[in-house]
Amino acid sequence: MEFKNISHDLEEIARNYDYRQPPDFLLKIQDFLTYISRLIRDVLSYLRLPQLGNSDSRGVATLLQILVIAAGVVAVVMVLLLVASKLRTLQAQRKIALGSLVVGESPLDSAGWLALAQELEGKKSYKEACRAVYMSILHLLDERGIMPFSTTKTNYEYFYALKRMQSVAESFRKLVDLVEHIWFGDKPAREEDFKICMEQARRVRDDLPLRAVPDHHTKAGR
Repeated sequence: MEFKNISHDLEEIARNYDYRQPPDFLLKIQDFLTYISRLIRDVLSYLRLPQLGNSDSRGVATLLQILVIAAGVVAVVMVLLLVASKLRTLQAQRKIALGSLVVGESPLDSAGWLALAQELEGKKSYKEACRAVYMSILHLLDERGIMPFSTTKTNYEYFYALKRMQSVAESFRKLVDLVEHIWFGDKPAREEDFKICMEQARRVRDDLPLRAVPDHHTKAGR
């Protein structure tokens, strides 16, 4: 068998061959992908999972995309959980700020809370005294048939129940605003604040009917 002499052809090809060095950044990307591929194979080997082929660069790229997407999904879920947790905290604080100030305390009626307020005022505990005045009014609204007392009710519910009693509603709102400012604000309560609370509470007591006829909203609340 005779073989064709192709040395002349090879010489011609070599003479026309123009090799150009790839750009450095492409070489670095190739080295980086090789490193990532090796790292992934090591991880899969450690986890005893099926490995990708050495030359399956598209498989590596796909896996990297999946990892990036998974990381993004985890980040979004974490953000949503943080936002939901923050919203729950804000709702709880708002609920407290709007009226749920007492949980698990000794049951007192309106007169009992008022007596406690005066006792606290004598000890110069004006912050707690103002709050006790507020609690005495909440119980008074229950005793007069305006709104049943509950630690879960908000002040907006009380405002709604008092909407037909303008003078009572105005005094009650002033009392609520002052107590919330004292209870949740930065400034310490003073004797003057306690006197204002007592005055607004007195106006509520004086203007309230002795026994209100509950409307259908109050009946539903009971």
